[in-house]
Amino acid sequence: MANKAKGKLDLTTFFYGFGAAVVLVGSMFKFVGWDYANELFITGLSIEALVFLVSAFERTTDDKEYQWENVFPQLTSEGSGEGVNLHSYQDAMKQFSGTLLELSEQIKGLNNSLNNVKEEMANNAKASKEMHEKVNGFNQQIGEYNEHMQKINAKYRDFLSGTK
Repeated sequence: MANKAKGKLDLTTFFYGFGAAVVLVGSMFKFVGWDYANELFITGLSIEALVFLVSAFERTTDDKEYQWENVFPQLTSEGSGEGVNLHSYQDAMKQFSGTLLELSEQIKGLNNSLNNVKEEMANNAKASKEMHEKVNGFNQQIGEYNEHMQKINAKYRDFLSGTK
């Protein structure tokens, strides 16, 4: 079992928690209607007020800044640890520029493909319209053929009925 390092008990944090607990118990006493609710409120709020007063004079330590050079090694200069490595930065920018150029070319290709699809759809629409017009002409001719056949049949019936 690994040993865990135990942290120190922070006295200020302890009194914050203790004062808050006394205030909560006092509020519970107040809601239920038990005795000593006011005294618990006064005690808990007094502890809280003292802790706030003491914490106003507490000194803080500066937090350590995040070490960005661990995430972006391009930010460090090789060996010296001071300033930005210009060569690495330029390489990173060239790589970024190349990626952008490649993306731009792919977008152009996609745009060309979409234009080709658009042209094909326009051509298909035009061919469909022409086919529709031809089918309409064919239907009209079939209609005329049907009328002529009816006239021929009528004359043939007249001819047959006159010869009998």
